[in-house]
Amino acid sequence: MAAIPQRETDIGPPHYEQMLPPVIKANYGKWKYHETLKPGVMVHVAESGDKIFTVRVASPRLVGTDFIRELSDLADKYCDGHLRFTSRNNVEFLLSDEGRIEPLLADLKAQKLPVGGMNNSISN
Repeated sequence: MAAIPQRETDIGPPHYEQMLPPVIKANYGKWKYHETLKPGVMVHVAESGDKIFTVRVASPRLVGTDFIRELSDLADKYCDGHLRFTSRNNVEFLLSDEGRIEPLLADLKAQKLPVGGMNNSISN
């Protein structure tokens, strides 16, 4: 009798590791320190010397698909598609290239999205 191939009936969410930026995946659990560069902008430095930059933006608690698409377009343009929502409804853009921070900040300002929410700056 031939074996019946197993099929997935309850797929569930993808494993979180599939969604991590390459820099985070390569240095997972090996971060040396982090520091705030300016309000809303932070850098994390790994033991290997790799860096990832975070730009935190306030967002409303309830958002529509158009807003999420706008954020996704910015993430595609500056962050290789990587962003995350925090537990307090902020959005964090994860950049591996420091040179993209200022253009991202300019686009966020043009869209009237407030940057901040870290250390001594206003949070959402």
